[in-house]
Amino acid sequence: MRMRRVEPQSPAKKAITTSAPRGAQLISFRNFQTLDPETVDLVRDLMRNADRQRSAFMSFVNVWMAFNGWMESVTQANTDAAMITALATNERLIKAYDALMYQSGSFRNRVHSFAAMWPVLNVRDVRKKLGHDVFSKLSMDELLAECVRHRVKFQPQDWENNHPPSWEQLLWTIYLVRCNMFHGVKSPQNQRDRELILHSDRILRIFIQDAGCFEWRD
Repeated sequence: MRMRRVEPQSPAKKAITTSAPRGAQLISFRNFQTLDPETVDLVRDLMRNADRQRSAFMSFVNVWMAFNGWMESVTQANTDAAMITALATNERLIKAYDALMYQSGSFRNRVHSFAAMWPVLNVRDVRKKLGHDVFSKLSMDELLAECVRHRVKFQPQDWENNHPPSWEQLLWTIYLVRCNMFHGVKSPQNQRDRELILHSDRILRIFIQDAGCFEWRD
């Protein structure tokens, strides 16, 4: 993994740089519309069920499962990484995101609040390389400096503090939050974890609803 060094006294000021995987995976949005009606209904039910959840954790579980079902159908990819790569570099999705960032102040503020918490570390990689107790032993700046030194995986890539997040950076970071949560390394008792999940849930939900991507046809 290729990294850009971060100054030890303020490692949060610049993000580490690695090259995100890119592929030529084609997307057909009409695929979702041609699925079995019960499958489409399930995806829509998951979105409605998210609205009924009190916990942002449970809401995000439902929103992500709906989004995952949609992105699998439109990309026809075999892995999450291939699906995310295809969506992150898709011109129509990028334009929809840019339009929301320009037109919706609430969406833009939510994205910037989320970005203020970046980078998001791959917690399993942190624990593998630095130990399970490192989060309680080090401050955030100290932890980030150690993660740079040990080449810990993180998101987003090619991003610097106070720069507007791109669609690609946002999507990969939400995906990492999802991975951390689904692998059992996000806790409702931890304030930072709660905020990361809340932002991921709200941003993805707003994008799906306001962009209307589940209704797109080629």
